Amino acid sequence: MVFGFDPRKLVKEDQDDKKKEVKEAVDSVLTFEEEAEKNEAFIRKQSNIANAFDTAFKTLREYQFKKKHGEDAYIDEKLKEDPEYRDSRKFTDAENKEYFRKEMESMKGLMSGVKVDWATGSNIWPEDDQLNENQKRFLKKGKYKTLASEAGETDEKEPFNYSVEQPGSGGFIYTDSKGIPFESEVGVTESILSAVGSGAIKIPKGFVNLGAMIMDAVGEDGIPVDQSKVAQLERWWDKTYFGMIEKELDKRAKETAIGRITETLVQLYGGWKVVGKYGTKVTDKAFEIYNKAISGIKKNKYLRTAGNKEGYKLAKEVEKWNKLSGKQKFVGLFVGGGVTGGVVYDAENIGTFGDIFFDEGELTALDRDGKRTAKDDAMRMIYNKLKFSGEMGFPIIPTVVGVGKVGKSILDANIKRAGQATKFDKFVDKYIARPFRSRGPFPEPQFQGMQRLEGKKSSANLLATDYLKNIDEITKQISKYSQAAANSSGMTKELSDLIIKVINKGNLGIKNGRVVVKGFDDASLDNFWKDLTKKLKVKPEDATRLIDELMNVHTSWAQFMNAVLKGKNLNVSAKEFVKLMNERIGSSLSSEYKIFGEKSLKPIKEYAPSNDVINEVADIFVRSARANGKQLKKEDAQLIVQDIVKNVELDPQTFSPIFRFEAADIAKDKALITKNIAENITGGGKFKPDKKGGLIQTKSDLEAFKALFGEFKNVNSIISNVTTDLAEIAARDRFYNVIKEGSDALIKRGEIGIVYPTYNSARKAFGLDADIIDATTGLQLPQKLGEQAYTVPINGMFTTKVIADGLRRGAANSMNSITKSAAYQYAVMVPKGLVQMGKTVGGPFTHARNFSSGAVTTVSMGNITLAFTNPGFALKSLKTAFNTLQPQILYRNAPGAKSIDKYASPTQFSEALKGEGGQALYRFLLEEGMVNQNAIYRDVMGLIEDTAKTGFLQRMWNKLGNKTKRFLKGAQDMYIAEDDIWKIWNFLAEDFKIARAYNSALKKGKIKKADMPDRLEIMKMATKNVREMLPNYAYVSEFVQGFRRSPLGNFVSWPSEIVRTSTNILTGAKREIKDPILARMGYERAAGFATTIAILGPTAVWGFKQLYGFTDDKLMALREFVPWFSKDSTLLPVYEDGKYKYIDFSRAFFYDTVTGPFMTAFTELNRREDDPVIPSLVIGLTKAFGRLVEPFVSEAIWVGGILDIYARGGKTKQGSRIWNERDSEGDKIMKSFKYLAKLYTPGSYVQMERLYAALTGKTIKGTEFEVSDELMGLLGLRAAPLDISRSMEIMIGEFRKNERNERNLIYAGTLTGDPIKDDNKIIRQFIFANQQRLETFEIMRRRYDAAKILGMRESEIKQIFKDRGMEPLYKAIRKNKFNPFGVTDGMKDAYARLSEKYNIPNPLSKRILKRINKIEKKLKKQRLNKDFIIDEERYLFPEEGIIEKGINLFQEQEKNKPLPEGFSQRTPQPVINTTSMANKNPITNLTRTEDALLSPTEKVIARRT
Repeated sequence: MVFGFDPRKLVKEDQDDKKKEVKEAVDSVLTFEEEAEKNEAFIRKQSNIANAFDTAFKTLREYQFKKKHGEDAYIDEKLKEDPEYRDSRKFTDAENKEYFRKEMESMKGLMSGVKVDWATGSNIWPEDDQLNENQKRFLKKGKYKTLASEAGETDEKEPFNYSVEQPGSGGFIYTDSKGIPFESEVGVTESILSAVGSGAIKIPKGFVNLGAMIMDAVGEDGIPVDQSKVAQLERWWDKTYFGMIEKELDKRAKETAIGRITETLVQLYGGWKVVGKYGTKVTDKAFEIYNKAISGIKKNKYLRTAGNKEGYKLAKEVEKWNKLSGKQKFVGLFVGGGVTGGVVYDAENIGTFGDIFFDEGELTALDRDGKRTAKDDAMRMIYNKLKFSGEMGFPIIPTVVGVGKVGKSILDANIKRAGQATKFDKFVDKYIARPFRSRGPFPEPQFQGMQRLEGKKSSANLLATDYLKNIDEITKQISKYSQAAANSSGMTKELSDLIIKVINKGNLGIKNGRVVVKGFDDASLDNFWKDLTKKLKVKPEDATRLIDELMNVHTSWAQFMNAVLKGKNLNVSAKEFVKLMNERIGSSLSSEYKIFGEKSLKPIKEYAPSNDVINEVADIFVRSARANGKQLKKEDAQLIVQDIVKNVELDPQTFSPIFRFEAADIAKDKALITKNIAENITGGGKFKPDKKGGLIQTKSDLEAFKALFGEFKNVNSIISNVTTDLAEIAARDRFYNVIKEGSDALIKRGEIGIVYPTYNSARKAFGLDADIIDATTGLQLPQKLGEQAYTVPINGMFTTKVIADGLRRGAANSMNSITKSAAYQYAVMVPKGLVQMGKTVGGPFTHARNFSSGAVTTVSMGNITLAFTNPGFALKSLKTAFNTLQPQILYRNAPGAKSIDKYASPTQFSEALKGEGGQALYRFLLEEGMVNQNAIYRDVMGLIEDTAKTGFLQRMWNKLGNKTKRFLKGAQDMYIAEDDIWKIWNFLAEDFKIARAYNSALKKGKIKKADMPDRLEIMKMATKNVREMLPNYAYVSEFVQGFRRSPLGNFVSWPSEIVRTSTNILTGAKREIKDPILARMGYERAAGFATTIAILGPTAVWGFKQLYGFTDDKLMALREFVPWFSKDSTLLPVYEDGKYKYIDFSRAFFYDTVTGPFMTAFTELNRREDDPVIPSLVIGLTKAFGRLVEPFVSEAIWVGGILDIYARGGKTKQGSRIWNERDSEGDKIMKSFKYLAKLYTPGSYVQMERLYAALTGKTIKGTEFEVSDELMGLLGLRAAPLDISRSMEIMIGEFRKNERNERNLIYAGTLTGDPIKDDNKIIRQFIFANQQRLETFEIMRRRYDAAKILGMRESEIKQIFKDRGMEPLYKAIRKNKFNPFGVTDGMKDAYARLSEKYNIPNPLSKRILKRINKIEKKLKKQRLNKDFIIDEERYLFPEEGIIEKGINLFQEQEKNKPLPEGFSQRTPQPVINTTSMANKNPITNLTRTEDALLSPTEKVIARRT
């Protein structure tokens, strides 16, 4: 070629290049199509999995809906979803059976020959010619072919959706919702099941993930993070079936708070079970080997069992060394927990405690800021694993194990063998279990005995009251025609004297070893009859009724005496005992004293004894002083008597006066003696002188003191005192026997007893550290019959001082030194008791809620089922309960059953008790401690009783009129009755169900007739269930009862009882389910409690959401605008006529005490759905704990009002102003009085005020109220109105207030005039203030979003901000921007003036301002609801190095050192060190010494100097 090249070759090359380009393009298209196909297959597979779960969970929801709402509701909702759904109600049973048979047949062989394409997740069906008939029908092939199927279309129906249209304040609110309830958002059950599945899959994934991290950490540098082993593993995993299943389950698990918690627990538990426990075992084994080695070294030889003479001793020594110490066990748990944390996959989503307290990455706070390279990111993640593992090692795993040990110790406390309780057990019992359990420090048999003792006393009081009412009715009947015998207000003195006379002649005798009523002697009865009918003109029939009633009184006294005889602790014969008691009735128990007025423990001012009586008693004191070798003037003795009259008290135990006087004995100079005149009357009513030198030596001395106090006889007092006295003697006798028998039974079983025969045996049983009573005397318990007649069966025995104290005082609580103080009682306890009494017993709304809330107990105990399964019994029981109630307002209750000895068997007696109801049944329930124990009422009354000695309340009571007294007494009785009616009904239901269970077991041959409990035992089993499962004040722990006397807490017994009874219902149901006889009761109880706790609230919420078109987001938005006290409550949303309202279900639902804390925790988790689990859960649990203890630690109503006025300066705890600061003093006082009057006023003042406003159409503070809403408040279900616009205005005001407080944080402590030595102080404060401001901005943004969700128009929201002068805030909030604080010119000038005034460096120097401006500029890029973008450490000035500090210190010391004498004080001229300057490097500006020794930071500083 002439040109040296071939043109054809160029063309060929060009063609080849084009072919190559085409091929690359085709390959690229093919590759893209392959990737698209793979992605499509992946999406299809994931969609199939999602659909499968949707179908499964939808089936579950449908089943739950059908079970809960019934067949009809289910079909109705299915028809809404699919109008073509087959309605089985339109067909006969036979047609439905035939239809379902054909459906089942059509499914036979449907999956025959079908294969699964695992790449796409779809089914591969056989060829058309190989399909069976059912498959052809399903796929619409062959004769089943349709036009749609030929075109490849599907006739599957789209999900049926609808819109709920509600008129709103801003137009209309549209809420998309699925067509049926079981198509709605992920439910709790679905979320929990998903969490279990997701957590389980993540357990093995955690191992593989950890391995990938380690590979990245030791791999090459510079690998991008998206090419890391971890990223590759994630991509591969996501495309596997397990990965897609985990992703789907994880999404559903995180829909609810409980799902997130469950997933976390599954991962932690799985990690512990897989590796954690083995880590603990390995560590424990290592310590065992170590201990053995140490043991060998200490013995200097190995243990040899053969031929070793000291083998046993050596073996015991080695055994001791082989045991792991507590610290070693803790280390084992620490290691096990740490290993567990290392393999948990989701550590960063679970979080740590450090996330709460530290900034991201600090200490144990996790670093979630991803790195650029695989190695750096792997090191970050491994470091996070180490932090998470560290917290798993401590405190999580050891805490869980420790809590378990505490719980086990508490549960095992009752069955610990004598001497087996460890120091740990004793610590737990004393400081954790004892303060909060019902029985306190007492053994269970003693506690139950103490309760029965109090119950029998109450029963006796009721019996005495019934007798007095009967006699009162008779005397009122007599008063209609005989004013001589009785007047309209009660019994006359003449009639009273006659009855007393005949009572004292009553004849109680012995027959067949039992006390019987022999009636009155003929002469006395004849005289009594004549006096009544002739002298007082009483009709014969009324006289007969009166005598019969007195015979009934004597009969009951005989029954109490028989109970004492049955106890076999008398030292005298039955005949002597009856004689003794007749004398006691006729003397000591018949006396009343005028000095105490009507039922007072303190002397009344109106009483004044005569001078003759005063002189007679004064002579007794003079004579007593002379007998003791002292001289006492008559005038001084008279002063002593007058002081006694002024300060004497009535002993509530002996009903006799008790007083104090100065001792006349030389040995007791100036000492005070306490004297009770009951000491001078024996158990049989005979006179007993004081010991030699004592005050009362003769019977005339005793009579003189009785005259001083105004002794008189009163028939009502005789009947009441004798009845209660005999009842207490019988009850205490039974109590002492129960303690003895119970203690013997415990000791026989090898457990710790209650009392022991010797000091040493008690010391051995209770432990060397136990405080045993005095060894010289042993127990000395009270008794009223005298030592000659009666011996307490456990006197002289030994026990701890705590138990002995309980045996002496029974169930009464003691008060500490502070609460005994009269000043404290007047300042705190008296007003607190009165205010709480007014708010409960005095309020009509509280009465209504007291009654209605009790109905919930029938559900929680599982007894509501009887209303459906046996409505006849339910109604009959309700009538019996009503006929048994006190206070018998409408009519007197029937007497009911007679005493048990009148019946052939306990079963007959029990049937009579229940069949007739009335007073006998109520007394039985009183004795069992089941009724008259309203927790709130008894809490308030206990507080009032605690203050009885002040006499203040008694004086107030005495000044009230009779009508007022009757009204208040009636209100108290009604408050108890409202509670008792449900307890009695539940008792009858429990009795019925227990009897039913045993009868059924007998019929089925599960038990023999001999094993059947009698009906009386069953009744007592029923009362036990009611006591344990319904609130009962007698079971409130002494620690909690003590809160009633403190300035904190309101009605604290109620929430504590809800916690106790809820626990007992659950444990009782579990125990019954395990019992083959009572299993049905257990299941009913468990279902009832589950319904109460888990279904009532959520069902009510769901119903209201459906009714008013609320979604979860909308309900959460509504929660933003409710008052503070309802923030964490269960809310029922209402939307009517364009207005929002809410019902605080928690305030009516008393079991919210148990569920409320959980709701609070879950609400907090839902609010923090994007935050890690542990920090969110801890914050939620902290709030939940605060809610749980709030009733105990909140200010009492009385104290809170005082603090609002004085301590908080006219501001309530919630921040509302009581008065304006600029008000005059007079206005402040008037407004304070008005506020306190409203706060303390008895009755339901606030509720009544709202009801009145609703009835009259008036408003209160601009809010309108509706009558129907206010009346629902009677049940605690008031719909409270919400004004969203007004709430937004208030919230803007809160924002401005917070803004002022947060701005002040910048300058705190820097404007005092003192020099600020730390340049970083104001920078730190500036950053912190803006961090707080960011939180306030985010809260405002949340409320802005909530208002929009609730239908508020944008223009309305803008106008509210504009009207408040906060339009810039609105613009920032709307754009999700943050407006940070800066330093104003005014503050710059203020600091400059401060610097000049005090001659100090300006805290806002130019370099500090420059740094602050830099922070402010950065903060302008901050977005709301994002992490705080300022890292404080990056903006702080570095601290001075050690060399600079040393130089500065030296210069400071040199400057202050005084010059030697003769030296001039003139300032020397500076000397320039040219040598030093010459030696500096001109580039670094450092000397060689500085360059070698200084740190990098110090070098920077040195360069500048």
